[in-house]
Amino acid sequence: MHTLLQDLRYALRQMRKSPGFTITVVLTLTLGIGANTAIFSVVNAVLRHPEGIDHPGRVAVLHVDYKKLGLNISEASIPDYADAASMHHLVEAAALEDEDGFNIEQNGHMARLRAADVTQQWFQVFGASPILGRVFSAGDELPGAAPVTVISYNLWQQQFGGAADAIGKTIDLDQKPYRVIGVMRSDFDWPRQRMLWVPMGLPPAAFVEHNRFNENGTAVVRLRPGITLAQLNAGLQQKMQEEFRLGTYGGYARQAGWSMYATAFTQYIAGSLQKPLYVLFGVVVLVLLIAAANVAGLFLARSSARGREFAIRAALGASTPRMVRQILMETLLLAGAAALMGCLAGPALGRFILSSIPHSLATGYSVRMQPAVLLFTAAIAVLTALVAGMGPAWRMTRHNQSLELREGGRSATASAEKQRLRSVFVIGEIAMAFLLLCGTGLFLTSLRQLQQVNPGFDSHHVLVGAVYYAGHNLEGNQARQAQFVHSVVQNLSARHGVQAAAVFPVPFGTGPMASTFSIEGRPQVPDQAQMHSQYSYSTPGYLQVMRIPLIAGRWFSTDDRNGTTPVVVIDAHLAHRWWPHSNPIGQRIGSPDGKNWATVIGVVGNIRNDSLEQNTSDGMRYYPFAQSQNGGVEFIARSHENLKLFQAQLQQAVQQADGAQAISTSETLDSLIANTLAGRQLIVWMLAAFAGLALLLSIIGIYGLISYITAQRTSEMGVRMALGAQRRDVLLLVLRAVLRWTAVGLLCGAACSVAASLLLRHAFAGFGDGLALSILLSTAALLLAGSCAGLLPAYRAASVDPMQALRNE
Repeated sequence: MHTLLQDLRYALRQMRKSPGFTITVVLTLTLGIGANTAIFSVVNAVLRHPEGIDHPGRVAVLHVDYKKLGLNISEASIPDYADAASMHHLVEAAALEDEDGFNIEQNGHMARLRAADVTQQWFQVFGASPILGRVFSAGDELPGAAPVTVISYNLWQQQFGGAADAIGKTIDLDQKPYRVIGVMRSDFDWPRQRMLWVPMGLPPAAFVEHNRFNENGTAVVRLRPGITLAQLNAGLQQKMQEEFRLGTYGGYARQAGWSMYATAFTQYIAGSLQKPLYVLFGVVVLVLLIAAANVAGLFLARSSARGREFAIRAALGASTPRMVRQILMETLLLAGAAALMGCLAGPALGRFILSSIPHSLATGYSVRMQPAVLLFTAAIAVLTALVAGMGPAWRMTRHNQSLELREGGRSATASAEKQRLRSVFVIGEIAMAFLLLCGTGLFLTSLRQLQQVNPGFDSHHVLVGAVYYAGHNLEGNQARQAQFVHSVVQNLSARHGVQAAAVFPVPFGTGPMASTFSIEGRPQVPDQAQMHSQYSYSTPGYLQVMRIPLIAGRWFSTDDRNGTTPVVVIDAHLAHRWWPHSNPIGQRIGSPDGKNWATVIGVVGNIRNDSLEQNTSDGMRYYPFAQSQNGGVEFIARSHENLKLFQAQLQQAVQQADGAQAISTSETLDSLIANTLAGRQLIVWMLAAFAGLALLLSIIGIYGLISYITAQRTSEMGVRMALGAQRRDVLLLVLRAVLRWTAVGLLCGAACSVAASLLLRHAFAGFGDGLALSILLSTAALLLAGSCAGLLPAYRAASVDPMQALRNE
């Protein structure tokens, strides 16, 4: 302990003696450690410990897969949920949730509140307790029970001003009174952006096997302590086997390749942010390694300058382990100071990164300084200190200290071994900077390619506004729904320069609906997957607004209404798949049980519904709004008006058609599509920033190395110039060394970039295209940066006075 304190005091004295060196090292390490702390704080908030959940690692989500249909669904049916809830030896609590919403009058206008229908144990699954009142009980879900609700903290503040007596009061939702029984804490936001929760109240009939394959809710479970996800999935496999053997629809389950499984809830909610965050975490690790290599080079240069000191200490009896410990103590102190600054700057940078993520992806997440973040920062500080200190320590164990005493104060040419180790660090920095620059180019190229993908329609100048039906006037009344939609569309279309229509759901919105279907005259073949496609409901003007081409037949007209022959329009994908050698016009398609027949009257172009990265659609069916019944509608308008004006116009049209209805959301179709690329955009922005940081650190590393070497070779340069060498020759001599190290680093970086592109092209659509151009531009950038970094030291070396150098020698 005494010797450790001595080493500590000595290290502090060394730091005070060299303030410039200390500041340079601390700032360099702060950049690397701060970047890692920032990204880890975001990863921790999104992927490890999202707010509002107690022990999130114990929460899992059920999924359903139809292998033979090519469908993977992140929802479950009520019988699926019941199976999971019945495994009491594995599951502590289970719940089902379905999206809902209510209209409420606020400030004289109808507003839409996003809500969730949940089963009794929803809050227990997440370990969430209310700050006032209670959560749902079994009695709240019984038929005939009085309507009750648990409200969010935000709604409590808005509607009741945060009053403690809100419990027991009523709130009118869809013109129906609900009694408030609880107020949730402010950090609980599951599902996202919900203002209130109401009991789902599942009747016994909902649990029948007939509903096995009707996935219409998110099923979540909380595992018992010590139970793993693998054990839960093993239990679900047993339930699947029971369904195959005993279930009424076991034949269909085998035929469709049906299965259910569970994934971690954190993985489920991260969604499209998961892969970008892992990529960025790898990026900042490279930045940290570059910073550590930079500092290691500085320590090598400093240890060379202190070579005579170490030689004298060795001659006086100091052991090599003691001197190695001294170097590591200095690096630990400097890394500790950088870690402290990183702890201060990292979360702030993390919040900035989180704020740069589109609201649709980052909502509900918050970056805080948690113990896990502190431990991570401390761990990388120690790791950085070891990486930075091992080079000088390794050199000391191999170096002949007696040589330093014999060399005395002579400024002889540095040994090849000294230069070789320092050049290894610089080459490593260049290679890693090259990898980051090239990766930025590859991701930018893939992003531009995705932005140019044709979704099958023209999204420019298209505005979208959603309305979900509320009140007894429209709910369950097909005729009134059709009249409401027609009235709003006509109101919008009457405005100058506006084309309007209605659809549900809109592409790239809440997600397309999908179902199986049958074709008249084609019986289902045993052990063959059923016909399946996505579908939506539309009005007559939909094709004109979206500019989707009509390939054959006709689109809907006002004559296609309730009471007339049911009709349907299909896309080219379905036409080619199921009628490859015949005309689908006039054919009839219906539900799998041979009911609800509709005649095909037209074929339209294919569109993408939810992704530009890959075409996930297996075909589209369009049904007329006037012949269907829905829970909501999304109005679309092609107009050059801004979004706020459209929202006001839509609100006015909705109020004129039915004053009890309210707009739920309004946005542009371009923004909906852009949200699907948000993860790729995040990678490009952050990768460009960190690549720039890596380039700066590399320039500093090259400059530091060349400055040190030219200073060590001052006498050599003087001798060369005394013997007739020109300043140009000395300048080229130094620059050749710079370019030699840069070239080796570029070759290593290019090899790593090729390997990375092969690895990541399977995870990111379009990644890897433009590799040659990215390598070329990265090479040019680093050659230019390396030349500029070495130019000033080379100029100083070429400006040496030969006589002064010889005199000093």
